[in-house]
Order: sequence, then C-alpha cells, then structure tokens
Amino acid sequence: MKIAIITATPQNVKLGSGTFVTNIHLTNELRSQGHIVDVFSPTKASGPLGYMAHRFLWNWRLDPRCFDDYDVVVGYDMDGYAISDRMKVPFIVYILGIIADEATFERGWVRTSLELMAKAEKVSVHRADLVISISEYSRTRLKQLYQYDGNIEIVHSLIDLKGWDAAVASVKYEEKNREQRRPTVFCVGVQYPRKNVATLIRAAAILRRQIPDVEVRIASKGPEWNNLRRLAQELNLGQNVTFLGYISYQELIQEYLDCQVFCLPSLQEGFGIVFAEAMASYKPIVASRSSSTPELIEDGVQGLLANPLDAEDLASKLAEVLLNPEKARSLGKAGRAKVSEFDAPIIAQRFSQLLTNFLEK
Repeated sequence: MKIAIITATPQNVKLGSGTFVTNIHLTNELRSQGHIVDVFSPTKASGPLGYMAHRFLWNWRLDPRCFDDYDVVVGYDMDGYAISDRMKVPFIVYILGIIADEATFERGWVRTSLELMAKAEKVSVHRADLVISISEYSRTRLKQLYQYDGNIEIVHSLIDLKGWDAAVASVKYEEKNREQRRPTVFCVGVQYPRKNVATLIRAAAILRRQIPDVEVRIASKGPEWNNLRRLAQELNLGQNVTFLGYISYQELIQEYLDCQVFCLPSLQEGFGIVFAEAMASYKPIVASRSSSTPELIEDGVQGLLANPLDAEDLASKLAEVLLNPEKARSLGKAGRAKVSEFDAPIIAQRFSQLLTNFLEK
C-alpha cells in the first residue's frame, strides 16, 4: 500500500510532543511491514506570523495533484482539510488530539488560535472518507464537539517497546541505594493549563508534611511555565520542586528510571503517551480520573487515580505509592504488562488492516 501522511505538527519531540512520537513510530513500523509511506510536513516548525498562521498557510499551499499516485492519504488532526475535497484518492483523518476539546481548557490567544484551528479540523472530519480516533473518550468528544454522526474507528497511540528498551539499556544508569534515594515524583508534559501541573505543585506542598524530603521533578516548558514557577516560590517549595525545562531523550529516560512514581494530573488527554512511557519503564502512575486516562490506567491496577483539581487527594495517592514500595512495584509490573497492548507492531498492524479493509470495500 502506498500511503501519504499529511501533518504540520513540528517533527521533533520538544514541539511536536505526542503527535510526533506517534507519527515517527507509526511511519517506521508501516514501512517495516512493506508499505510505502511518505510524510508531507513543513520544512520549518513555525513562521514569522506564528505557528497557527504558518500551519494554515502551509495547508492552503498544498497541491492535491501531489497525492494522485497514492492509494490513500492520511491527515493528522486538521491537516489536509484545505484540499480534502479535491483529492482523487480516499482521504482519512486520524485525530490524535481533538483541537476543540483542548481549546476548552485554555485561555487568551492560545484558546483563540485553537478555536480557529478547530474549525478547520471540523471541516476535515466532515469531508473525510474515514475518521479514526485514539480512544473511546476521543470518539465521544469528536461526535459531540464536531456534530459528527458517522462511524469513527479507534486506533490507539503506540509506543516502540523494542526501541524504548534499547534506549534504556544504552543509558548509563547506576542504581542508587534505595535507602539513600530521595523520594522522587517525575512529571513531563507541555505545560498548558489542561495539563494541571499546578495541582501537582499544590499537592507537593501537602505531601511535604508527610514526606519532608520528597522531590517533584517537572520536565518541559509551555505557556504555564512562569506561572508554575511563581506558584512553587509562593509555596516555598524551592527544596521540593525542580523545574528541568526541556531535556534530551536520554535525560528523559534517566528521569523515568530515577523516579519512584510518575504523575501527570492532566484534565484532558486523547491518549497520554507519557503514561505509556512510564509503564514501559515499570513505573507506577498517579493521575487524574479524567478524559481518556481511565482507559489506559485502571485505578489500583497500573496506578492510582485522583479526583481532578483535588490537591489533597493527589497528595494522598502519591504518598500511598511512595510509602509502599511493594505496592509501587506491583503497579509498575502491571503497567508494563498493560503497555504491551500498545506496542508499535500491534498498533501499526491494526492501522494498516483498517486501511486495507476500507480500500477493499
């Protein structure tokens, strides 16, 4: 099968986040299965007028004739919408993050720009010959927010476990003495309001009363970066919260290995690739009981789920894991077993079979 993928999401992990990770692993796996896959994306992540304008301009400049020789075209999220009604081959939309859903948690210019892009994504969904989402939550929200009553298939996001394990093995990691190791919570995610990292910081202030030497390590940046740093200062958490900023892939793996628990109390996740990474690292997870998270993390099995925006409950769940090493190990092992369901070969095979079945109709 000859597949074209259209995506304007930045093709690097720092800016592209989960969409980039999904794209690179899906593309590589489809190619390894014998398919021809070409990815059409901008040469630059943004332009002089900003990311949103750059994304729209790039979409408007796409030439539908470039895709005539493909069996199928797959557009991620809104991308491809401007030419989707002029293609000679089937157009499939793969929604990795519902833009309209993300917009409801934002404010200011970020919200405005997301709302504009959501209009394009809605057009893309309604013009598509087939719509695919990454979770039951996403499927439900797609129907609600875009007034779409057609069929929506589900193909979850994926993780390359073989590649992850190889990367872990390549990191020079020295196991510290457990009795001497500081209790550590790791968090990574682009810091938008919907990631709810502020609740984690407030939970750290509560958790410190029970575990004085606890450290919460927060990686990446985003619109909330300065607000979160100010909050930590106001709560006198200089000794308990560390802001890492952007980190390398090797540093990311090191942080997963060093922590005792992973926590991202996000209010909105289409799937949550960072949860899959934590599971791949045998780490227990504490997260919010919201959006798609319960689909990936069964409360009490792979992790513990706290009430959204409840810092007291989040702190309690973190303490429960940090103070019970045996429970932490049990949750971590269950997580590793669960994440095997989302291994790249399995998900890519489902994706390609879905396309094949569609084309054969």
